[in-house]
Amino acid sequence: MFYVALLPGLLCGAAVSVVDVRERRVPRAWVAAGYVAQLVALLVWCVAANQLFTALTAVVISLGAAVLQLLLGLIRPGSLGFGDVTITLVVGLAVGAAGWFAVLYWWLAMGALGLAAIGVGARTGHDDVPFAPVITAAGVLGVALAALM
Repeated sequence: MFYVALLPGLLCGAAVSVVDVRERRVPRAWVAAGYVAQLVALLVWCVAANQLFTALTAVVISLGAAVLQLLLGLIRPGSLGFGDVTITLVVGLAVGAAGWFAVLYWWLAMGALGLAAIGVGARTGHDDVPFAPVITAAGVLGVALAALM
């Protein structure tokens, strides 16, 4: 039943990904709503399971992941937009609740899928690649891999 509590953040990431692919923007209102919905779902599960430390860990992981994405975007301006940083908050909250191995798998998958997306974009003649789908797909993959291991 735990993995149902992760759905709000991952579904929000999927919805934002569709907008990012179509319009090359990340709606901040959707991100805020997704973060709140994910936090509420996570807190409900944590209270029911008496696992409040999981919620604290997930919040710290999501903030840390977003700050790391922000720093990576500042190191090479134009590589990551602020929308990519904000969607990392939402997906990071869901992935962080699944544990540290899920976070590790998420970052590894983000790197691999990101390189693949850049390669596909370069082959099709597009310089800018929407990264929200990469972040979200990697999050789903990270949670799935952590569940299997």
